[in-house]
Amino acid sequence: MVGGTLEREAELREAVAERLGASKFGLWFGEGVRLGIDGDTLAVGVPNTFFRDWIKGHFADNLADAAQAVAGRALRLNFRVGDEVEANPRVGHVVPDAEPDVRRAPAPAPIPQAPPAERPRPQGRPGRRLDDFVVGPGNRLAHAAAVEATRGAAATFNPLVVHGGVGLGKSHLLEGVAAALRAGNPGRKVVQTTAEAFTNGFLDAMRHGTLAAFRARHRQADALVLDDVHFLAAKRATQDEFLHTFDALLAAGATVVLSCDQHPRLIHKLSDEIVTRLLGGMVVKLEGPDPATRRAILKAKAAARGVDVPEAVVAYVAEHLRASVRELEGALNSLVAHALLAGKRLDLNLAKTALRDTIRHTAQAVALRDVERAACEVFGIDAEMLKSPSRARAVAYPRMVAMYLARKHTGAAYSEIGRYFGGRNHSTVIAADKKVAGWLRDAARAPLLAGFESVADLLAALERALGT
Repeated sequence: MVGGTLEREAELREAVAERLGASKFGLWFGEGVRLGIDGDTLAVGVPNTFFRDWIKGHFADNLADAAQAVAGRALRLNFRVGDEVEANPRVGHVVPDAEPDVRRAPAPAPIPQAPPAERPRPQGRPGRRLDDFVVGPGNRLAHAAAVEATRGAAATFNPLVVHGGVGLGKSHLLEGVAAALRAGNPGRKVVQTTAEAFTNGFLDAMRHGTLAAFRARHRQADALVLDDVHFLAAKRATQDEFLHTFDALLAAGATVVLSCDQHPRLIHKLSDEIVTRLLGGMVVKLEGPDPATRRAILKAKAAARGVDVPEAVVAYVAEHLRASVRELEGALNSLVAHALLAGKRLDLNLAKTALRDTIRHTAQAVALRDVERAACEVFGIDAEMLKSPSRARAVAYPRMVAMYLARKHTGAAYSEIGRYFGGRNHSTVIAADKKVAGWLRDAARAPLLAGFESVADLLAALERALGT
């Protein structure tokens, strides 16, 4: 790009964001997508062909409008995928009175890319970045917080604690933060490790009398990115060492980003001193991906591998495997391997055959419709009533209990459960989940249904109806 292109990228991004809204813009125009003006073209740099095809098919008009607003004239769109440059003329958003001749259209100059980040390379897998993290309703806040953490000392909170179940993307976010911190300042000392490695290093330093070197490495860092904090539970000496390290880093203005498998308050045998310090920053939860996000993840993973996966296969896998991103990636790997080894086309029939055992053993045994059926059976109401807008206790309480059971047994995201039970939003499901959990915690005897001594007894009957 030439002549002030980089200076105009911020204007272009702002103009596109105004037209798409924050949600769509954040999902499709992250750090991996670059925008710039070169003469009469709007150059759009994308990380892979999946992004190119999606942006071209869904947002080309918005891009053209935004470019015209910034440049004051109509521009042609040109997409760059890595080193490939592809012209994309659009009628109605080009120079007036003529459709551009693609053969004569000048190719845009290369879009400047950020220097390659120095990233740790776990064995057998390349490092992951924030711009290849697929964003959806269940992880958007965590991703935004991770991006904010890459601002280092300028971040609005410190530390950042990301928690959630297995395979939902905690390690991906932490790797991405570490990579971005290094890329933003190659001289910055970023210590990226796990709580297990921290523990082993500390014990080894004690045995060999090298505590001074161990402490210097961790306490003089500009950033500490530490995965699986819950591993420190019940390890009192290591917790004390970590606490002093944590305090030293925060006092020096260093960035601290951590992950754990549940909210810090729920990690048993983690000291109160550590818990209170973790709560002093931002604690954010990663939820399971909803159906649209699961499909987007599969498409992004397939595009990264250069594999064309039919839409029917994507929909089939996303419907049956819901628990985690790791599970989706494993299913995709299995499909590709089966297709290659069998010399067959990757289609729905192959998917059903290749994933038969995987789905039987790892897909959720209980579906939302099963929870609905059990609730209707035990409470003696019909499905339409359960999903109705009614707030009468005779309907609202069974609905709350059904939502609680759905969270416990199906692994579906809050937003997915809310949509299923009458088109409600995720906050309604969160409130229902907390309400029923509170009844259980307090051994409540609220008369939800005659014939049951307590809420626990009622839930036991519902779970028997579910067959769990």
